[in-house]
Amino acid sequence: MTGFTSTDDLVGRLDQDFLVTTTSELAKVPTEVPLGFDTLIEPDHPKLVHYVQDVVRPRLVEIGAWELIDAPLNNLIATMGDGSSGRSLLLVNYTPAQHNNLMDDPFSGKIAIPSEFGVDTPAIFGQGVSQNKVHQAVMLTVMKLLIDNEVDLSGRLFWVVNNEGRSSHECSEVILDTIGDTPDFGIVQIPTEFAVSLGNRGRIDIDVMVEGKVTHSSDPGSGLSAIEGAAEVVQRLKQLSWPDRHPQLGGRHALVYKIQYDPVAPHTIPSNAHLTIDRRLLPGDDLEAAVAEVREMLKGMEPFQVTVSPGVHMLPALVDPEGAGVAMLRAAHTSTFGEAPAERYFGGSFDAAAMCERGIPTVMYGGGGGVFPIGPDFVTIEDAMKEAEVLTRLVVDNLV
Repeated sequence: MTGFTSTDDLVGRLDQDFLVTTTSELAKVPTEVPLGFDTLIEPDHPKLVHYVQDVVRPRLVEIGAWELIDAPLNNLIATMGDGSSGRSLLLVNYTPAQHNNLMDDPFSGKIAIPSEFGVDTPAIFGQGVSQNKVHQAVMLTVMKLLIDNEVDLSGRLFWVVNNEGRSSHECSEVILDTIGDTPDFGIVQIPTEFAVSLGNRGRIDIDVMVEGKVTHSSDPGSGLSAIEGAAEVVQRLKQLSWPDRHPQLGGRHALVYKIQYDPVAPHTIPSNAHLTIDRRLLPGDDLEAAVAEVREMLKGMEPFQVTVSPGVHMLPALVDPEGAGVAMLRAAHTSTFGEAPAERYFGGSFDAAAMCERGIPTVMYGGGGGVFPIGPDFVTIEDAMKEAEVLTRLVVDNLV
């Protein structure tokens, strides 16, 4: 390694102006999932292709990060280090912005003090800034620091720009297939308030189609209202229960989170209802069995015809809190904040499980902010710099 005397010295050279400018510029580029019944977005959607290929890739080239690998489905992998030490780290963040859907001026990239939300320090605004944009800007800043200061990594760093927006693990699977290696430790960068998330529940979407008979609202008796059929589905699901809970991840549930009727016409009672059930998964749960229990619960709804089918899924994840990778992250966080990070478990579903399934212990970690899930999105400059410092320490102390 050349150009610096210690990790503390190197951290002191982090370019805050570059980090703030980059975050603001990325925040101005739309990557949001549009509102509507279809809450999934394809990884090669033109919006995401533009973002990855025309926005992120040129910035990597500009800072001199030229070791780029294209994975299928518009996923991009930036690498550093010769790998001679045999050590490796995997850092992952997403491009689709799924939340903060109702914020005003979502792509302003403005910098302001969000005092109305109890925050008294400057922050960068934009939909997706806390979910993904700031984490991408952080990694660009960290990699620029390493390149500018001629830091030679004997280990291998993989930074992945992941386009998963379909609530599946498909993007992660093709990314890991492309990398070919099994990194020692992984981090999915999401806003955790700088806690280390050691696990999360899984989820399978279960699609339900209820078919009745269309009729005019002046003559309800001649039809079969799909609205009433959907209401019956909701009530029946409340009868599902499970005798066990996971000590860290909590319990399961099966509830409707999307519903759509057709036809929607003037004074017309619809014949069809399309519902999507969120069935949360715990370690050891079988996907087919989860669907089967819903199908069994919805039997006997005649004269309605009811079809139950599996949709997309993401697996649960758990990481050993005493593992070597967690210890490395804990040390980097402690050096930055002066105290050990909190540890937590998420109820949501993420791609940490895809990495864990491949033998890569993977946690979730990062700064963020905003009003979750649909309000304004912002991240403070202070949090952005703290995340950059933690990840710089993690990379330098373990891969140089």
